Amino acid sequence: MTSIVLKGREIPLIYTTYEMKAVQEEIAPLSVAFKILTGQNPDDPEDKSQYGSAKHLEAMAKLIQILGNAGLEETGQEPNLTEKGIMRAMKPNDLIRAFNECMNAISEGMSSEIPEKETGPVDVTLEEMKKKEVKVG
Repeated sequence: MTSIVLKGREIPLIYTTYEMKAVQEEIAPLSVAFKILTGQNPDDPEDKSQYGSAKHLEAMAKLIQILGNAGLEETGQEPNLTEKGIMRAMKPNDLIRAFNECMNAISEGMSSEIPEKETGPVDVTLEEMKKKEVKVG
């Protein structure tokens, strides 16, 4: 699991479908959000003038908040990160490094967790016992 450290506190970062929805609701639709998050002008990908702008910094902090609060919640901690708290706790270079860790968490979250289908004969009784967590052997 990817994490960042914020004022000495380890913040796990989690990206699932729920966080994907939150990014779209709180930042922008995904096709636009990633342009904003990388400092591009959504209307002109060659225009990098938005890098470091208030909108760019706000979007990065919002992404850290969404993924960080998800990680805190999933690990039984209080999901109490705020955009203001994140920006106050970090120097600009730290914010960029934390954003890069968010991108790693998104990559992890986008990877498939669907188990591969077994081929060959299946012992139905054994499968039922596994479902009921009965130990065999």
